[in-house]
Amino acid sequence: MLSGLCSYAQNITQADIDALKDSLALKSGKERIEFLGDLGFKYRTINTDSAWHYARQAYKEAEAFGDDDLQGRISMNLAILKTEAGDYEDAIKSYKLAMNLVDSTNGSQTLSFVYHNMANAYERTGVIDTAIYYSLKALRRYEIANDSQRIASVKLNIASQYRTIKEYGLSEKVNMESLEMYRALGNVFFQAAIENNLALLNNDQERYEKALSHAQESLRLWQSINQRLVVAYSYTNLGIAQKGLGQLDEAEESLKNALALQQERGDKYEVIFLKMHLADVLNRRGNYSEAASLGREAYQGAVDDDLLTFQQKTALTLSKIYENQRNYKDALTYLQKSTAAQDSLFLTEKAKEVLKLKEQYETEQKENEILRQRNELIESELTLKRRNNLLIAGGGLVLVLLVVGVSLIRVQRLKAERIKNEAALERALAEAKAQENLKEQRIRIARDLHDNIGSQLTYITSITDTTRKGINKGEAFLAEKLMQMKQFTLVTISELRDTIWAMNKDEISLEDIQERTQQLAATIHDATDDSIRVRTESEPSDKVLNAFVGMNLFRIIQECINNAVKHSETKEVLVSFKDIDNKIEIVVQDFGKGFDTEVQGSGNGLYIMKNRAEKAGIDFSLISVVGEGTKVELRVG
Repeated sequence: MLSGLCSYAQNITQADIDALKDSLALKSGKERIEFLGDLGFKYRTINTDSAWHYARQAYKEAEAFGDDDLQGRISMNLAILKTEAGDYEDAIKSYKLAMNLVDSTNGSQTLSFVYHNMANAYERTGVIDTAIYYSLKALRRYEIANDSQRIASVKLNIASQYRTIKEYGLSEKVNMESLEMYRALGNVFFQAAIENNLALLNNDQERYEKALSHAQESLRLWQSINQRLVVAYSYTNLGIAQKGLGQLDEAEESLKNALALQQERGDKYEVIFLKMHLADVLNRRGNYSEAASLGREAYQGAVDDDLLTFQQKTALTLSKIYENQRNYKDALTYLQKSTAAQDSLFLTEKAKEVLKLKEQYETEQKENEILRQRNELIESELTLKRRNNLLIAGGGLVLVLLVVGVSLIRVQRLKAERIKNEAALERALAEAKAQENLKEQRIRIARDLHDNIGSQLTYITSITDTTRKGINKGEAFLAEKLMQMKQFTLVTISELRDTIWAMNKDEISLEDIQERTQQLAATIHDATDDSIRVRTESEPSDKVLNAFVGMNLFRIIQECINNAVKHSETKEVLVSFKDIDNKIEIVVQDFGKGFDTEVQGSGNGLYIMKNRAEKAGIDFSLISVVGEGTKVELRVG
């Protein structure tokens, strides 16, 4: 678990906040909302309850005011609060909302801040490739704007991300670059933050003397500017370093200080992390009872929040505690729980879903079989009762009743046989349909992997061969080839993520496709240095498509945009989404040089788009006029 900070923490005093509160009563409209948002943001390191109060009030008033850019900025502030509270998934949703709102108003500076903070949230969830992607996007924008403060801040994040993937040398280098920039800027808060990161980095490498020194400096700097809550991170790294050096009394005190502050901040992930380390310290001191109690609290917290990594680590800590108590039964139990959690970490979420679906299917099959056998038994019992009643009847009607009874039995048997045959036929048809669907699914996945991933891997193989043959051409040549391989690998990851995105969904909403299109637009903005703008227009819609149609629709939109960027010489591409008469209508239009469809209408790219549209049941039309541009219209029910 990280003991770092969100991106834009500041050196805020109560006097700054009091000045804002005094001015708030005089404000109205947009200016009042901005003051509310500023109050919420600045309260973060002083009082989290007040921070939430003002931020939520600002968002409510911004939503009613109807200013997208303002609402986007407040949404980003709420996302930062959620990140610091440990609600990372919810924070990412708020960052994406902010990204869409500020992008629609061309809020480039705010968009840079969203990229920066969203990277921090992704880092906390362990999705490091996405975290680095958004950090680098933010860094590029800050460098263009020549914003030294923000450059230093995002480098601090990148250093943390390098540490997570165990690139310790790179992490230390970038941390020191950032530290020098903050010293030049005179920003004490972030100097303390970097000292804390360096303590964390050295603790990871078990260099506890250095970690202790950096943690003490971090604590001193933050206390010098009255940062009461964030010193929890300094105490955390101080306690871990002291534990590593065998200073168990000091470690216990530091970790308890950190735990009290993090419980006040409400960061449940840090609370679990600290309880685990504190339990380990108490175990080493021989205080087994208190250690076991704290360890169980940490383990239960990890179970309640479904944190497999923490379940594995806390269960292992508890196993060691119980072993020291000579309670071998519980020691074995928690060792098995640790092993089970470790095994679960290797399963993907998709694999879990498949296993769950398989279990549900088998359970339903067993229930259906039991129900069928029960119905047959009841029907047999009823038939037997009818037959017995007929035999009991006396007198002159015995012969007639016997004939009627035999007839009824024959009818029931024929009926049962017919029902059985119909059920068998239905099962056969259902199985055939399932096999056909599975076949189509495999073909679709294979086509996507072949068309997109396969071509990229071919490029990477080609570059690898070229590099091997030219290995004696010097460092510049090798550096260029490695950069090419990195670029193609990133593209391959993006393509694979798109394919997995579609595979993981039974349905794809129009909102999903709009979000993917906006992400593609942001990528093109960066790749072309904003020389080409991809603009999206959309209306609220709850329309959903099956995964096959939705994926093909997005691929066609993607191909249209890429063709416009590569060939049209346009400055702008407009993508509009409409839900008309229960049908989705999407128009992709550029305003470039156009082309003669009679001459160029049979190109491979156009053929692939038409083929995708035909197989997915999408109406496809293309109009291009030389000198005026190209328009592609897509309709699907």
